[in-house]
Amino acid sequence: MAGKYGPSSVTLTLEDGPGGTPRGLENFTLNGLSAKDMSEMVESHGLGDSWKERTPTGLLDSAEIELEMIWDTTATTGTHAIFLAMDDGPQDDGRELVAVFGDSKTWTRDVRLAEREVIAAKDDIQKIKVKLIPTGAAVWS
Repeated sequence: MAGKYGPSSVTLTLEDGPGGTPRGLENFTLNGLSAKDMSEMVESHGLGDSWKERTPTGLLDSAEIELEMIWDTTATTGTHAIFLAMDDGPQDDGRELVAVFGDSKTWTRDVRLAEREVIAAKDDIQKIKVKLIPTGAAVWS
């Protein structure tokens, strides 16, 4: 149904390794998710222009995705298992990240796991932070 939606209507899945099994992340994610798409631009103003001008290069991209999550050691479905295998070779496939917003508006993006940090802090639960680097096309459906 068209309209406004809150955080409980979002689902987020990521493959647990390059070419692996999709695993749910929405119940672990603490900082939310931004599906940010960008068009690369170059400055194209001349010497006599009083305002900056920009022209798209034809390249599209998405921003790096940083997730802060609850660290969970449940076999196969916990964040420790999902982020255990770093993407460390040029032959690795990307991991498919799928975010579904509101009334099934789906954003699909291949990403690479570039960083993983497990954090234990005083007066807090144990957490994991990851950085995902987009690769290839982002698709809305």
